[in-house]
This record gives sequence, C-alpha cells and structure tokens, in this order.
Amino acid sequence: MFFILSKLVWFVLAPFNLALIVLTGAMLAMKLNRNRTARAMGIAAWLILIVFGVLPTGQLMTRWLENKYPQITEVERPVTGIIVLGGGIDTDVGNARHVPQLKSTADRITTFVDLGRRYPWAKLVFTGGDGTLTQNSVKEGDMIRPLLATMGFNPKNRLRIEDQSRTTYENAVLTKEMIQPKPGERWVLVTSASHMPRAIGAFNAAGWSVIPYPADYLTPGKQDFLGNMQLSHVALKEFIGTATYALTGKWKRDQQ
Repeated sequence: MFFILSKLVWFVLAPFNLALIVLTGAMLAMKLNRNRTARAMGIAAWLILIVFGVLPTGQLMTRWLENKYPQITEVERPVTGIIVLGGGIDTDVGNARHVPQLKSTADRITTFVDLGRRYPWAKLVFTGGDGTLTQNSVKEGDMIRPLLATMGFNPKNRLRIEDQSRTTYENAVLTKEMIQPKPGERWVLVTSASHMPRAIGAFNAAGWSVIPYPADYLTPGKQDFLGNMQLSHVALKEFIGTATYALTGKWKRDQQ
C-alpha cells in the first residue's frame, strides 16, 4: 500500500502535474461561474510554473542535495563490497528492443563498473526490481548481467542481484537480508548524488551503515542563475520522499 500511495501522491505533487491539475480546476471553476476561485487557482498555477520552471529553484535544491555528501575518488581500504541502486536501466525499452538500455542516470552503472574494476576483490551487489505501478515482467535485476557484458565487464561470481525491491527503503532492507553484513565490514553505496541523502537515511533505518559514493551529478556544484522544471522535479521528489520516509520510520539521520 505504501508503494502505491507514494507513486500516486508524487504523480499529483510533481510540479508540472500539480500546475496542470490546478489550472484544470481553474477552468472548471470558470465554467461554474466561480470567478474568484478560478482567479485564485489560475494565479496558483502561474506561481507554481514560475517558482519551479523559471526561477533557479530546481538548481538550488538539487545542488544542496548533491553537496550533502562530498564527492570522492578513492575509498579508504579495506572495501568489503560495493552496492549500486537500481534506477539506471530502462526495462521498458530494453525489453521491447531486446537490447539493454540505460536511462539518464546511467552514471550509477558506469561508476559501479569503474569501482568493480578498481577493487577486484570486493563483492558486488545490484539491487533493483520493478519500481513501476504496472509491475512489468522484466525487472532491472534481470538486465544487469547482459548490460555489464556490453560494457566489457564480467564480474562472474562476485555479483549478487536483489531483484524484488521497488523502493529505496526496500533496496536497503532486502539487500541487508540477502548479504547479512558483519560488524566491521565496509560497504560502499553508489547512487545518484541527489538521491544519496534519502538512500543513506534508508540504509541507516535498516540498521546498515554504508559509505556514500555519489555519482550522476546534475549541477556544477556552485551558484548559478539558471533553473528548470526537470531539476525541480528531481529535487522535490527527493525532499518529499525523504520527509515521507522519516514520518513512516523508513529514514534515519546519519549519526556521523
């Protein structure tokens, strides 16, 4: 139920969708001769588009998320294993075209491959099932091995796949159940930099302290004056998702 509700709530609260819903309400109010309501809703829709589509709101929020954990190039040894969160593989297109396809978050996968080569003794874990409401028959976990093969990387028995998770919290819980990490082990977590704060909180809530290795940056990390709806969409999804996780006990603040 949490999974379905989270998808539906985010569909409504996504900036462009919310503006369209409010604008539709304004048109309906106008049709019903409720002019004051129509005017108020029209102004609200306009403000949503200005704040999240024109002003640098998305840049500012995304930059804050991406700067939460520092960018690193080398992990202090020893490294027990490396975990990468799903979200970088397009299962719909890949299944239809019979060729593994990457999404715009492909840097998660390329960073995972790079670390796998640099730490050849480390265990490797891919965690990702099907995060869509339609629940496709093909999951991200089904495509990771053929995708890695196209990149010339064959981890053989080093790679373990968790393919049942649908959310970040399930990534953490189900991967921990599968791996059974021992005290003192050092596990590295790879995901998009903007997603890392929510992911670390989810792993903390699952009782597993991991080392953040951010990838897939969307901003230059410094002040600029450009913004767009896409970055607002990314940032708001993380802020709302983190708040929801915190309220439902699926997120825990980093104690470090």
